[in-house]
Amino acid sequence: MDNGQYEKYRLENPVVNTPLSTYDHIEVFVTHLTKVELVVCIVFAVIAGYAVFRVIQKMFKK
Repeated sequence: MDNGQYEKYRLENPVVNTPLSTYDHIEVFVTHLTKVELVVCIVFAVIAGYAVFRVIQKMFKK
């Protein structure tokens, strides 16, 4: 139907299966945080801790 164009295309553009081991050098977690990122994480942790404290306080107050 396509006059052999698809076969020509497949020969010119082969399917390349890249194994996952190729991406082993990519790190999932960052090993070094900048000072700004560290401050943001600490502030978030403090706010989250305060929120949990307030919820528990309200539960025991009733």
